[in-house]
Amino acid sequence: MRSDMPEDALEVVVARLDRAMGRVESVARTMRARVRKAEAAAVEARDADVDRANLAEALDEARGREAALQEAAQAASDALDGAITDLRGLLMAGEG
Repeated sequence: MRSDMPEDALEVVVARLDRAMGRVESVARTMRARVRKAEAAAVEARDADVDRANLAEALDEARGREAALQEAAQAASDALDGAITDLRGLLMAGEG
């Protein structure tokens, strides 16, 4: 700044600079708030992805257990059918 600048002109420049700094600080606050919101949204999205992955894994495990149970039920049914057939055969042989 020039040393021969009038005092009131200096006050005007300082006031303009102060207002400009106020606007910069306001924009910076807004940007920080937006960044915080974006970070929170990213964390929520990541957590949702983890939840979906965990649910998918649990569903796959449940389907695996269901298949194993169906196989066991079929084996038990086959064994029961075989036992009934054997009993009928023994009953028929005993009658004859």
